[in-house]
Amino acid sequence: MDAKQRAILEFSQLLLKNPSSKVFLHRLMHNEELMEKLVFVEDKTMLANTLLVSELGSSRMSFQLELGARRQEEVSLVNGRLVRHVKRTRRMCLNDPMEAWAALENFDGKLYTQFCFAGETPEWYSQIVEPSPAGPSEVETPVEEEETSDIFREQLDLAIWIILLREEIDEALAKRQPQRFQKVVKIYNRLRERCLWEFD
Repeated sequence: MDAKQRAILEFSQLLLKNPSSKVFLHRLMHNEELMEKLVFVEDKTMLANTLLVSELGSSRMSFQLELGARRQEEVSLVNGRLVRHVKRTRRMCLNDPMEAWAALENFDGKLYTQFCFAGETPEWYSQIVEPSPAGPSEVETPVEEEETSDIFREQLDLAIWIILLREEIDEALAKRQPQRFQKVVKIYNRLRERCLWEFD
């Protein structure tokens, strides 16, 4: 039994917020393929493919499996200044351990795992935890001056694309081409969401 398996065994013997988590952890501990993909971290925030399990009494949620999470940067105008937002989206978020187990059946990649304790973090857990990979948090930060010209160029390109696509939408409507219309409208709407200028 390696250190990760011992940690899972230790944690599963505590009282857990979601009793089904115990079954999940025992299955995980005996699945060699998933154990190789498991990475224990101090904080799963802003990481992709994460698992969180909590001891009874912890302030965190009882159980959560997030798969396909992505960080996305957006820039918007706030009080006349450009501000960068870092947001996080996810493909799947499950709070039921049995559903989560089924979702991991064909999982590929690293599974960043965080155990949350009711009190102090035990030594046996601290020894296996790796530093969380660096990544921006979900915050707003002012855009530096040198970045402004790049953002302006990108926004100008978006605006030109939106104008060209609008012409293509009008043409598809005039020629009664519903498939072409739907395809172009999807792209048009996506670009409009990213553009700081508003189009009627």
